[in-house]
Amino acid sequence: MTVHITNLYGMDSHSVAQIAQNMVAKIGCQDLNFNELGIYMYNSENEPVNETNARFDGIIASVANGDTVIFQSPTWNTIKWDNQFIDHFKLYSGIKIIIFIEDIPPLMFDTNRYLLPQFIDFYNKADLLIVPSVKMLNFLKENGLKDKNYVVQKMWNHLSNIDCSIIPNNTHIINFTGNPDKFSFVTKWNNDDVKLQLFGKESNENNNPQVKYMGWQNDVILLNNLRKSGGWGLVWTEDPVTKEYMSMDATFKFSTYLAAGIPVIVHHSLQTSDLVAKKHLGIVVDNLEEASNIVKNISDSQYQEIIQNVNSFGTLIRNGYFVSVK
Repeated sequence: MTVHITNLYGMDSHSVAQIAQNMVAKIGCQDLNFNELGIYMYNSENEPVNETNARFDGIIASVANGDTVIFQSPTWNTIKWDNQFIDHFKLYSGIKIIIFIEDIPPLMFDTNRYLLPQFIDFYNKADLLIVPSVKMLNFLKENGLKDKNYVVQKMWNHLSNIDCSIIPNNTHIINFTGNPDKFSFVTKWNNDDVKLQLFGKESNENNNPQVKYMGWQNDVILLNNLRKSGGWGLVWTEDPVTKEYMSMDATFKFSTYLAAGIPVIVHHSLQTSDLVAKKHLGIVVDNLEEASNIVKNISDSQYQEIIQNVNSFGTLIRNGYFVSVK
């Protein structure tokens, strides 16, 4: 029996969704001897059915009766495409389908909420689900998900090689990775004592003197620069829809900061806030003013105590420990 795992291609090279899926597939194929099923994101709206089916045949040509397929969801094609693809496995007998829920677009964007029943229908076709939290699982059940075997994977791995001889310093800087157009607090940042350092694409609004704009950086450079800059990594949003989603989902930037070796700042509603508090990986706060005050006043010795915890935990993330399908 062979275990196969889907892997996403065709998105922008800056796409966190693709980077995350590629890392999961890399761990599966290199460490667990999985076989990759490459999926390209494309506009399938006007594609004839026979061409779509031929595409599916090509993707799953290596699959045999009795195999297991891990479907990284979504493919960022349409949910109609994903449902048709998973139905294509009915050609085989004894196939086990595992759906790894990495993002749920109807919960990410209000405009996509109407698609939730189609996603639930898709998840109901799995023999096992990998979910980011029990809260997410319960939400899906309340909206039509059938009782299923499941595994909870609370966080992402983030494979990387960093210079561990560099010890992050208590620089009183807050680092944030993301698109400033999607996070209004960036342009509103106003604190003379605690600077915000932004890693993300350029924006017309990049004119806040309290923010140091670092631009977009590829993954290797980003992690090493985060480590060199020291300070803290911020996981934050002020958008109520995104905040509710983050209370159920695993956010990739959370693992990015810890992989880089810097402690995190999270809202108490974040799905992993209990882990931050329990393992002393950073600080859990209610607002950014509270976070800034802690960052401003924390002593070097207190900061280094947290850094030791982060370094130990970050090793697990960098080495692909958090793969629940082992």
